Amino acid sequence: MKNVLFILTVFMAFQGNAQMLTIEACQDSALRNYPLIQQFGLIEKSKELNLSNANKAYLPQFDITLIGGIINGMPSFSPPGSESSSSTSEQLIAIGQLNQVIWDGGMTKARKGIIEANSEIEKAEIEVNLYQLKDRVNNLYFGVLLIDEQMAQLDLLTETLKRNQKRIQSAIENGTAFKSDEDEIKVELINVQQKRDELRYNKLAYIKVLSAMIGLEITEDVVFTRPAFGNTVEDLSIHRPELAKFNSQRALIEAQAKLNKATLIPKFGLLGFGVFLTPGADFGTSTLNNLLVAGLSLNWQLTPLYKNGNNKKLTEINLQRIENQEETFLFNTNLELSQTDVELEKFRKLLAQDSELLALKSSIKEAYVVKQENGVATMSDMLDRINDENMTKQNMIMHEIQYLMKAYQYLNKSGN
Repeated sequence: MKNVLFILTVFMAFQGNAQMLTIEACQDSALRNYPLIQQFGLIEKSKELNLSNANKAYLPQFDITLIGGIINGMPSFSPPGSESSSSTSEQLIAIGQLNQVIWDGGMTKARKGIIEANSEIEKAEIEVNLYQLKDRVNNLYFGVLLIDEQMAQLDLLTETLKRNQKRIQSAIENGTAFKSDEDEIKVELINVQQKRDELRYNKLAYIKVLSAMIGLEITEDVVFTRPAFGNTVEDLSIHRPELAKFNSQRALIEAQAKLNKATLIPKFGLLGFGVFLTPGADFGTSTLNNLLVAGLSLNWQLTPLYKNGNNKKLTEINLQRIENQEETFLFNTNLELSQTDVELEKFRKLLAQDSELLALKSSIKEAYVVKQENGVATMSDMLDRINDENMTKQNMIMHEIQYLMKAYQYLNKSGN
């Protein structure tokens, strides 16, 4: 895949009284100004809080249960030789349990991996949206650049027409030209001014939208610099934000697989268990008021074993789906890049033809100026040739800007 290499200068500075603006300055300002950019900070804060909650799984867990009411059937023990019986009495039982995890089989680590992967997916989705924003900024910038170039060409045409107007005025005074000849030039001057006014208001509309996007006031006298570039081409790999999203989705699936694996492993911990009775239970000459138990705990759930085989297959299927989505994305992107590369070649060909046409049109125009001065050609003939030359220049300018736009589209589509 080929691409045009650019020699770009990123700056927004002042040169004399003119403010110079570059396309990269607009892109950077638009990214900083876009409200969605704040999501990065919010995602990071959410991730930190979720990771902190996940780490708390290793903190001691303490549960208290209070049972109060009438307890029937509580045995009572009498001294030897007497009958024992059960009784019904009001009783309060307090149960407390303390658990301290020693090893959870890697579940906390897997949960943290899921949190990290989800955060990266959210960030990648924002990057995709910002990538589309960059393309919108480019279109506006090149739209203004094209209008500026067209207006500059119309100014040159106006100067040419005014020079011929002065020449005709002198000829009228000498009796070698007619007043209608000057009127024809005045008509052309009005037409040119109308076109210039229309372009100016189009530029103001573009500038208004671009100013809102970058969060900076752009005045009409700001100079939009044209990026300089070389004509060499080289292969470039694709670095689109969508690829980072696919990688994050893989990481999420792998983290979920690790969590499924962790559910198969026994969990070890410390256990403290206590029962407190009020009033206590009588056992002969002694009364049982509390019972304390402490030791190691083992928790091993067998249910996940039944699902393990299906979970592994689901993991493989989900990874294959991501792989297919990435292959489809790369396939479509390479098709777009191939089409853009062909269009770049087309504009290079057109620009070479424009240069040749402009040289011929300029030569023909100069010849008709001489013919009109000598009375061989009419004023309309000369003005037609001037307009022909101007249209050729306008086409050449349009092709130059279109070439730049396509080159930037190539860069943007490839993520470079």
